[in-house]
Amino acid sequence: MAEITDTGFVVKTQNEYFDDEKQLYLDIDPKWNLDPSTPDGLKIASDAEILGNLDETAERAYNSKDPNKSSGLELDVLSAITGTVRSPGTPSTVTLRLTGVVGTVIIAGKLSESPIDRTQWATSINATIGSGGFVDVMATCTIFGAIQANVNTITSIVDTVGGWQSVTNTVTATSGSYVQNDPSLRLERNSAVSKPGNNQTDSLIGELFAVVGVRRVRVYENFTGSVDANGLPAHSIAPIIDGGTDADVALAIFRKKNPGCALHAAGTSVVVPDVYDLYPFNTKTITFSRPIAVDIITVVTIQNDGSLPSGAGDEVKQAILHYVNGSLFDDVGFGFNQVGFGVGENVKFSRMFTPVNSVIGSYGNSDVSGITLNGSMINVVIAVNELSRWTEANITVVVV
Repeated sequence: MAEITDTGFVVKTQNEYFDDEKQLYLDIDPKWNLDPSTPDGLKIASDAEILGNLDETAERAYNSKDPNKSSGLELDVLSAITGTVRSPGTPSTVTLRLTGVVGTVIIAGKLSESPIDRTQWATSINATIGSGGFVDVMATCTIFGAIQANVNTITSIVDTVGGWQSVTNTVTATSGSYVQNDPSLRLERNSAVSKPGNNQTDSLIGELFAVVGVRRVRVYENFTGSVDANGLPAHSIAPIIDGGTDADVALAIFRKKNPGCALHAAGTSVVVPDVYDLYPFNTKTITFSRPIAVDIITVVTIQNDGSLPSGAGDEVKQAILHYVNGSLFDDVGFGFNQVGFGVGENVKFSRMFTPVNSVIGSYGNSDVSGITLNGSMINVVIAVNELSRWTEANITVVVV
């Protein structure tokens, strides 16, 4: 049977059980006919399968108590102990330009649609069309996942409002994420262990990751008495958050910000006034920033050995999008970076071979003959206040 030793849980394989039981029979009679076609041979095979399955079940039960080995529902249960919940995914966000009669009020939640894929996008806040005949407002996709929306593709008004005449998106949407995979949940759980603490950067990061819709978090800190290399003023922190509503993010910062510590906007500034938690008389203006998006133009050239299907190019595109969002691999045993690219993280040229090979490697001996990022075969440098942005329209796959 399986054992728990000083090195961990040790299982016996089905083949080992088969050999052991077979030997017990032969110890009684070396000439015993144990051919798989005989009743005794079939019994040994059946016993070995049952005992092997029992060992595997016991191993899963043992691993379920270890956050580094548990998976699925077992990991959800462990994570709940520290207040960490697996994200069901996050929606994509985009800036919509609403055009119409000056003074028209468009309340939050009004829907616009992309005629291309029929995805719908809801405005996040109340908006009033200004003197220029338009207003820019943030909108959120109504379904979770890495939904794409290129410039000028959200052009249909679903919820009509008198005075609202047209809509479009002037920028590419920032992709959301799919259901959180196990490796990402493990990392978030580790961060959440520090969440109950105070006066430390880790507790702030844990609180921010717990905000609904947050995808990426980076908190820079300057505890010195002068401006640092990142441009942070003395004794300040600079939270940069991708995803989540402004109000929810501001409240999370309010709850964990160190007393007397200045807040600095390193990226696209967001200022939320009059934020409080328990006491309405104790309000503060919270300043943070959103990362500045850097679009990555990717061109992949694949030498086909004849084994690739006609849709291989599309498969590679989807693999790249999953990889950069941290959702390509669900098994920690792969050994690759499994959380995508974060705020201020350079895009390493060599890493982009991984998602491509994960597709073509399952078919035959085709190989990658070239990859370029923004026109070059070098790393793309991302500043501390930037975040790489990946869209399907910016990925080209050439199969030759």
